[in-house]
This record gives sequence, structure tokens and C-alpha cells, in this order.
Amino acid sequence: MSRPNILFIVADDLNSWIAPLGRHPDVKTPAIDLLASRGTTFLHAYCTAPYCNASRMSVFSGCLPTTTGVYHNEPFWRAPHRRITLPEKLHEAGYFCFGAGKVFHGVFDYADAGRNRTRSAQWTDTENRSALWDEFHVTAAEPLPSERPLNGMFDFDDFQNVAPMNHHFDWGAVEPTRELEMPDFKTAEAVCSFLKKQHKQPFFCATGFYKPHLPWYVPQRFLDLYPIDKITLPFVKSDDLDDVPAIAKTWALSPPDHETVLKHGQWRNAVQGYLAAISYCDSQIGRVLAALDASPAAENTIVVLWGDNGFHLGEKLHWRKFVLWEEATRVPFILLPPRNIVTSPRVEQPVSLVDIFPTLFDLCGLELPPDIDGRSLVPLARGGQMEDHAAIMTWLRGNHSVRLGRWRYTRYSDLSEELYDLSADPYEWNNLIGDTRFEEVRLGLADRLPTDRRV
Repeated sequence: MSRPNILFIVADDLNSWIAPLGRHPDVKTPAIDLLASRGTTFLHAYCTAPYCNASRMSVFSGCLPTTTGVYHNEPFWRAPHRRITLPEKLHEAGYFCFGAGKVFHGVFDYADAGRNRTRSAQWTDTENRSALWDEFHVTAAEPLPSERPLNGMFDFDDFQNVAPMNHHFDWGAVEPTRELEMPDFKTAEAVCSFLKKQHKQPFFCATGFYKPHLPWYVPQRFLDLYPIDKITLPFVKSDDLDDVPAIAKTWALSPPDHETVLKHGQWRNAVQGYLAAISYCDSQIGRVLAALDASPAAENTIVVLWGDNGFHLGEKLHWRKFVLWEEATRVPFILLPPRNIVTSPRVEQPVSLVDIFPTLFDLCGLELPPDIDGRSLVPLARGGQMEDHAAIMTWLRGNHSVRLGRWRYTRYSDLSEELYDLSADPYEWNNLIGDTRFEEVRLGLADRLPTDRRV
């Protein structure tokens, strides 16, 4: 049999609320559920950074931010001795590289759309490079409701005084006549068309969905899946930040999203919007998976589904990502190998998205580039063990977190720390730093933190 194809699906800001991970009781993700029933779900998978550009550069290079130097939006392509990327290596190995949507980092211009009251936000690919692809379909403009913001939390008539972070902090229904304009619909359409074709060489098909990234504008039927009076809100303690370091508290409360959402009575509406955006994304994933199943490539294609970072909706009094806690860093990661390979349905051990690159190469029988940080997870997927394997997360230079077994340990750039036993404390309410019973655990985890490379 020829080398397997790869269907590579990434969803932006998709946190651990998908049904196979059980983090939220209301969510409906039938397409993801079906994929999980056929493949291996990594129950505790983590991004390398709670920010899409840094996370994606790790996935595509197989290296941590401390290796790439990309902690946020630092240059990757022009960096001296930059790492070769996954599509480049696959192209060298004879793969046809196809992409559509938000694969590498890019942005919608919500500032221009808000300032000029336009009905669409235009897309700019910031990190994608045309030379990586044999064929690529750029993200379409995003249709926007006319009366924004729908949540009424900001005054777009005084747009110059609306903080950039709030240009897209909104949720509600997109107009029915504009549903077919939505960028994820068009991305799925391009991928489905590609999958229907007969291919003479193995392919790498990268599919980048923008939802459930803000703004959570989706067709009304997805909001209707979640009646507002039945929404389950996240577990939140009002004093949750009392035992965290000052740097973490600053990150959590800047901007004061939770205070703003509560002031305007929008918490349930926001959770409804995010859940609806997850279900909308799931529907587009379902279209792509159905196209694969009906295609000539169905029997010999690896499917990998992942979210680039997590997302808070009030947990630890925080919204969005940009922190080193569970909600911002835990993500979906599902692997379906070619149909002649049997794998375990669930893996409990913490793993990292940096492991995707070597895992795919292992399944394809390809030689890895030297000196990458990730490791193949095929042994875990086949029911084995990787006893010393941990997941490392970084947010901005000098701030690192490690997940190993039941533990999360974080050390910040000012040397302040957090330690949580997630088996007993899954929502990270009790920082164990200073408890002498866990000093040996703290020291062992601290030894695993990476060293930032010199500038």
C-alpha cells in the first residue's frame, strides 16, 4: 500500500468542552463524537502556548516556543536557522500539499469593519506562505451582523474608545441569507471538493476552521440547540485568585472581561454563543469527514483533529486564553489512523500538540528532521506507555507550565509558582505551593521546565 494520506483539521480556540472530553455537560458535537468512536482520543492534550500563532508554529515545526523563539508573534520564517515545517517535509517526501482556511496564523480586520460599519471583515494571512502548498484556498471574508455589537456591551458609535480586544467580543445570530458566505462553510466546501478527486500521489490536506474563535456569530439553529434558561455555567469561585501569583492575577483580570460580562448580564448568552460556535464548527467537520468517507482515499488516510488552544469563559474569573491554566491550555486531539491499524480508543496520559508532527511521520514511515522536541505518540495510541513523557506549555518568555500524571506545576518569570493536583482538584482551586507535603513533587516537576533560548 502507498504511504497514507493525511487529513489534518485544526479548529481555532476549540477548548476541552467537546463531548468526548466531558468538560461541559451541554455540548453537542456529533461529528467529533463519531470520529472519536473510530480513533484514539487523547483525553489530556495540551497546546504548547495559549495563543494561536505560537501554538501553530510549534505544531508545524515539532518544537516548543523555547526552541522556535515564537512565544507570541515573533518572526519565524526569517529567523536564523529556522526549523523546517511539516508541509515542507511532506512535500519533500512526495506529498501533494493542499490547504484551506486558517491553517497558519492570520487575522480578520474587525477594527476596519467596526470603524466603517462594514458588513464583512476581510482576512489577512500573516504567517501562511504560498510556497508551502501545491494548492491553497485562502479564508473568505466573514459576514457580520449589521447592528453590532449584538450583546450591547460596547458602544460602536464611539468606536475609537472601544479597546481592540473588544472589537470582536460579541455573540449572536448571523443573518440566514449570509450563511453560505461564512468562511468555515467555504473552507469545508473547498476541502470536500478536493477529497472527491482521485489523487495520484499521497496528500496532506490541511483544513483550518476559524470557529469557535470570537465573534460567536452563527446560524440561529445552532443557538437554538442551547436554550438560554438551560445553560450550564462554568464552575467559578469568587476568591479563586487569592492564592495565585500576582502575574497570573494580572493576566486573569486584564481586560476585566468577567466583570464586564456580569455587569451586562451576558454570561449565559456568552456561554450559549460559544457552545453554538462549537456545534457550528462540528457541523463543518462533519461535512469534511463525510466527504472523506465517500472518497477514494477513505481506507488509507490518517485523520488528526486538534484545537490550537483552550478558552476560559469565567473559570478563575478569566475569559479568553493567554494564561497557563487548564482551560486555556487543554485542547481536543483525536487521531484516526488508516483503517488497517488498530489503536486504543482513549489515552489518559498528558500529551502535547508538539507531538503531532512526529506521530504523523511515524505513521507514514518517514524520517523525522533532527532535534525536534515532540515525540511520536504511536506507542500510546497502541496501548503502550511513555512513562517519562510530559506536556510543556509556555506563555510569553520565561513563564512555563508542565503537566505530568496528576500534576500541573507552573513557574513564572518572577519565579513565583503554582502547583495543582488535578485528580483531586480538576478546576485548579487550591494552589499547593508552600505545602511541604508536596515539595518533592514540586522539585521533580520544576526540573522538567524548559530553558528559554538566548535572544
